[in-house]
Amino acid sequence: MRIAPILAGSAFALMSAAAFAASHTDGSETGDATRTFDADVATTGTPPFSTTTIQYGEKYLATTLIGTTVHATEVEFDAMTPLAAGTVAEWDEIGEIGDMIIGVDGTLEAVVIDVGGFLGIGAKEVAVDWAALEGVREEDDPSEWFLVVTITQDALEAAPELERVPAE
Repeated sequence: MRIAPILAGSAFALMSAAAFAASHTDGSETGDATRTFDADVATTGTPPFSTTTIQYGEKYLATTLIGTTVHATEVEFDAMTPLAAGTVAEWDEIGEIGDMIIGVDGTLEAVVIDVGGFLGIGAKEVAVDWAALEGVREEDDPSEWFLVVTITQDALEAAPELERVPAE
């Protein structure tokens, strides 16, 4: 076994790590806590991190949304007031969120709901505007949230199927 290539590789790794550390300091030597390794941080002084706490009903994770059942109702309701227990069970389950449409600016534009069909056969994908969905909860369990859209069954059945067109 040759030791020279191993030693050379180890030396390179140590020099690379030292060079990386020197060029990616946290500024603690100067008392400046601004990290210099991120161009945005270097120019704005603000770390690129955002939310550290998620409170459901106000914010959602994509992994939580995908697979979530969406309910439909024709009844007007106040999303800020907990509903009577059992209300959501009386509403139609229109499908599950199968995908999300996110604009190039990062905003969530719509969710794609697999509507209709039986056991996934005959279902169609319908894009529902994110702003049309309301997060609601029932008074018996304020920690459980439901997603609801106010729409008639006829309007839902007439909704156009989402067309996926490849980028040019």
